[in-house]
Formats: sequence, structure tokens, C-alpha cells
Amino acid sequence: MTDRSGAGAPCPCCAARIDGPPAFVHPAIPRLLNVLAASEAEARQAPAGRLELVECPACGMVFNRAFAGVPYGQDYFLDATRSPRYRRHLDDVSDRIAARLAPRDRFSLVDVGAGQGLFLAHLVERLGDRVIRAQGFDPAFRAAEATLPARVAVRAAPLDAAGAAALEGSVDVVAARHVFEHIPDPVRFLASFREHVPGPFELVLETPDVDHTLARGLLHDFCYEHCAMATDAAVAAALRRAGYQRIRVERAFDDEYLLAFATAPPGTERAAAPAPPTPRGAAPRLAALAARFAPRHRERLRQARARGPVALWGAAGKGALFALLVDPERTLLDLVVDIHPRKQGGFLPGAGHRVVAPEAARDAGVRTVLVANPTYAGEVATMCASLGLRAEVQCAGDPAGAAG
Repeated sequence: MTDRSGAGAPCPCCAARIDGPPAFVHPAIPRLLNVLAASEAEARQAPAGRLELVECPACGMVFNRAFAGVPYGQDYFLDATRSPRYRRHLDDVSDRIAARLAPRDRFSLVDVGAGQGLFLAHLVERLGDRVIRAQGFDPAFRAAEATLPARVAVRAAPLDAAGAAALEGSVDVVAARHVFEHIPDPVRFLASFREHVPGPFELVLETPDVDHTLARGLLHDFCYEHCAMATDAAVAAALRRAGYQRIRVERAFDDEYLLAFATAPPGTERAAAPAPPTPRGAAPRLAALAARFAPRHRERLRQARARGPVALWGAAGKGALFALLVDPERTLLDLVVDIHPRKQGGFLPGAGHRVVAPEAARDAGVRTVLVANPTYAGEVATMCASLGLRAEVQCAGDPAGAAG
């Protein structure tokens, strides 16, 4: 679905002007894909928003110019820590933070968008006494459900002036993992840390790499929540415009994520905006992918179902949006599987597929498993084998479509 309007807008990261029609438009994407419904009817009536995805020709940023905010609340649920592959990723991030802070024997850390404090708990477990204190901020934090180790505390609040006033001790590191992509003004978001936390401190930023998303043909990663999908150039531009120095952008989690490090110098002066990056010529990739994604996957699923039942594995954001884009009438996917007990029995917002445990796929004689996130394909194949589920494991995505 496309839109021929040509409204221009500045890129949220590098401020370059973006003109012309959006690369992909969808009129109604659930605003919250990580809030499962209690019934099919409720799922199909989930509050929705409009996608108008545009690409910055300078830094490659992809953002939704129709974004109108998301009502995050206590029912928002996202927890990937049951995955051994994801826990290894948390080990890697913890070790990279320790390496960045290598000259210091010990340090304190603040996590913005800390969720239930799972990363902070993992960090303290991994690095031990090197972490003096780990404090988190997240309005969706559910204190009654949290069991946090000593030296870890999370407040159900944002890191604003009031939150900063409640900080205990000095802050050496500010981390913001998987928050950047949810923020319509990322430069202002990054600059706010310098306003509220006395410098100097090290910033750790983790966010999906849109180059990876496009290269793997993962159209179902462009959800409504992710209004600002960045490249390494876009992240670097936003950090510079927010006044950070010593910027380094790395890749992590099989290149799915960008992991950026930067230093906030003393003071709150905002650096002058740098010149926009050299044009990248990325815009045709998303348009080509959008045109081919659903038709190719529908044909792929029809062929798979001729051999037996088909299961989609993964009921987080990628899985929920894939189900809506490819199987909105629930005629092609026989099951949707997730390993987290809290999701099992719920219904995906949008199309209304019911989520079941992995054992249900075995009992149903599933012959094809389609993994919503290719990064987990190896782990899913191992789990299928351990369950005695004799199914072909495939990955969602359309690299050919992305390449045009």
C-alpha cells in the first residue's frame, strides 16, 4: 500500500530534509504489539495507528511521520531473557560496558527504560562488585512482580528532573536499551540525559539496526511503536547533535542491534549541529520490500501448508506484526508459538491468532516452523529437536524482496 503525497519533514536524527511520498503506508497497525488480548474479539479491536514510513536519503533513518504516541502502561510486557541466545547477548553487552569503563575499578549505572530491571540484574550478576549501584527508571515498572538483587533498584517513573533528584550517589554510566526507536525526537531524548544527570558520564545506547532489518527483508520489524529505526550513521548524527563526544557505534546480537558508546562532557551546552551525512541512497530498499513482502510470504505459507500444519514461532512484536501483514484472516498459520508462559493463551493484537506453548506444535504434527526473528533460528531448531517435533525450520523475511 503506498501514498503519493509529498509532504516534507526534517530527519529526526540528522535534520536533513525528506521530501516525496512514503516508502510504505499501512492504515491500521496495533499501537502496542506487546500487549496480548484476552480474546480474539478484543485482539482484533486493539487500538491502532497509521504507518507512513519515510527514509532519510542522508543518514538512512526510517521513521513514521504519522506517529502520534503510544499509551504505554502496566500491561506492556516484553521479556526475552528465557532465551539462552538472548542471555548470551546480555553477557556480551555487560562485557562491552565493562571494557569501556576499563580504567575504573568500580562504577554506578542508570538504566532508562529499565522494564522489570532484568538487564540491571543480569549486569550485576555478570560483573559482580564492579557495579557499585544500578538504578532504573521505567513508568511501566511493576514493583509487585519484581524480584531484584541487592544494589539494584527501579522506580516506576521517567528519568526527568524529579527522577534525577532521587538518584543515589554519582552516576558513571547512563544506559538506554531499546528506547531510542520508540522516541519521535531522539536528539531531544539524548540531550535530556545531559540536562538531568551531572556529567561527565558514559552513555550506552542499544537500538535495532535498520540496515540489518532491510537486508534481511524483515518488514514485520517496522511496527507502530518503532517510530525511529536508525542506521549507524543516524545514531552517530543524533549523538553529535545532542552534544556527546567520543562516539563509537558497534554491532551486536548477530548484527541485529546497534550498540553505541559516547561520552557526555561536563556542562549542558548543546553542540552545534554537524553537516548532514553523505547521502546513502537507501530509499528504494523499503519500497521494494513493502511491495513484495506479503504476496511472497502468503505463497510460501500456502506451499508449506500443502505438506502439513504450519506454526509461526515468536509472539513478540515481530511475530504479531508478521501475522497481521501476512495472515490477517487467520487462514495460513495453524499455530503461533511462544516459549513464555505469560503469553500462552493470549491473542495477538491485530489479527487475533491465539498463542500456544511449543508442545502444542508437536501435538498438532506441525511440519513447518517459521521463525519470526531469524536471530533465534538455531535456538528454535534445537528446541524442536528436543521436543521431538520433526518440522522444517524456516526464517521469516524476504532478502530477495529487499534487494529489489
